[in-house]
Amino acid sequence: MKQRKHSRPRLGSGGLRVLVVVTALVSWTGLAGLNPGSAAAAASDCWATTLSDVDGGGPDAIVGLPSYDLPGKRDAGAIVVYSNVGAAAGESAPRAPSTKRLLTADDFPGLTAQAGARFGEAVVVWTDDHVDADHCADLLVGAPGENVGGQAGAGEVYLISGSAKGLSTVRTTFNEDNLNKDGVTGGAQAGAAFGSAIASETLSSIIVGAPGRDIGTATDAGHVVHVHYLLIDDDPEVFVIEQGRSGAGSPETGDRFGEVLDLLPTGDGDMLLFGIPHEDVGNKADAGAVALLPPSGALTMVTQDSAGAGGTAEAGDRYGAAINVYVTFTAHPVGIVVVGIPGEDVGSTKDAGAVGFASFDFSSTPEEGVEPLAGRARILSQDSAAIPGAVEAGDAFGSAVVTGEFGADNGERQIAISAPGEDLPGGQDAGMVSVTRTDENGKPASGAQPGGWTQDSARVSGAVERGDRFGAAASWVQLDRGEDDDDVVWPVLMLTVPGEDVGSVVNAGMAYLGLAPGKGSVPLTPPSLQAGAGDGMVGMQIAIGQD
Repeated sequence: MKQRKHSRPRLGSGGLRVLVVVTALVSWTGLAGLNPGSAAAAASDCWATTLSDVDGGGPDAIVGLPSYDLPGKRDAGAIVVYSNVGAAAGESAPRAPSTKRLLTADDFPGLTAQAGARFGEAVVVWTDDHVDADHCADLLVGAPGENVGGQAGAGEVYLISGSAKGLSTVRTTFNEDNLNKDGVTGGAQAGAAFGSAIASETLSSIIVGAPGRDIGTATDAGHVVHVHYLLIDDDPEVFVIEQGRSGAGSPETGDRFGEVLDLLPTGDGDMLLFGIPHEDVGNKADAGAVALLPPSGALTMVTQDSAGAGGTAEAGDRYGAAINVYVTFTAHPVGIVVVGIPGEDVGSTKDAGAVGFASFDFSSTPEEGVEPLAGRARILSQDSAAIPGAVEAGDAFGSAVVTGEFGADNGERQIAISAPGEDLPGGQDAGMVSVTRTDENGKPASGAQPGGWTQDSARVSGAVERGDRFGAAASWVQLDRGEDDDDVVWPVLMLTVPGEDVGSVVNAGMAYLGLAPGKGSVPLTPPSLQAGAGDGMVGMQIAIGQD
């Protein structure tokens, strides 16, 4: 059985910033296959068959290093481009990069590196086949600590053009001053951290989180800015999404709404998803919540205290620390949201972590709208059948979640769940990522499973070490998207290891491309090693495209 062309794995979000991939577009008027522009131009600067070629020659992998220091500029931030990590056109497996290049804001005309800017806090590959014919992907980069108009830490996002010579010019700069059309954003605000999280659909939408935004007297309540971009429109529509004003919940101190984002494109507009791990539920601080805003209608929200939801809201659960949405097509279209709960206590085991589920139904017509977000009873932990590992205090299972059809696996859905606090022989908090085949509703399948992926797995370079936090961030990478529907293509996982010591350099950080339990694993180490630069490391997301 051949796999669907570009069968989208959905990137997890959460502590990582992750974007989704779904198997098809959902429309009230029908279901359309997803194919983000595979037609090749007669002459092009970059590969037409990959989503992530920013510099010519083949697919690239990119990580953000927001804690990277420059002389006199602590946490200025950087990104690293690992070039040509695909073996050849038509092949989905990764290979070692041909070159590595570390870039800071100083490498782009018009930008200047700034202390505390955290350039690279969010990194999204943005394909622009609808805009030009060079097939070179562009890059959205968040710098949430950037000063804007004298407002320290207001934050910015940059859309940087790719070319056969590499990432070059800054095409557009987004901030809450230049997006403040008719006063909608309220303008740049000190500490708002605009750019902490980004999600994008390449044809029209960019959503940007500003979790440090104060709303009235509610400090760090947070909001989200939705830019309806319309193919590089010079005058985009801008909307602000806030709790209370947009629907469910209300702005409260410390909610940090906007720190976890995801979206799902449909034929009638984008479904926007929000993880709110610092939402208080009653008097339970940081119990967490997840919210949905459909193309039309109000924000709806669920917690573990919602009817039908699994578990019980407890202080510190951080329900919504990671989210990942996909669509099932069994009887009718249903959106399934996988929810990371890394602070969940399992029995008497503190902060072992778990994964829950929520869902929303698509109505038969646009006029009927989308059903409110609802909780689902299923809960997965390391005590669940077919989930590798064992429940232990502090594992933080559910810190990152990603779903997709990883590897040549006959189209079977898998769920990858990280436990960066997992203790392994020889290493406390060494970390592990568990990959399990599931049905469309998230129930683990019977039989053999891909299993747990660690730095002790066969064919994985490196070794288990204390504090590595393997898999702290996770996303999917698709190295080839095929020329036609007969091509067999699949995504692989991208995992970060922020606490990795490289030689004598402590917490330099690294990443991996591959499949569980380490099959074909390719290590990605930074070209310039710096102590502590791995802190907060993120792997790239790939923005969703529509034809």
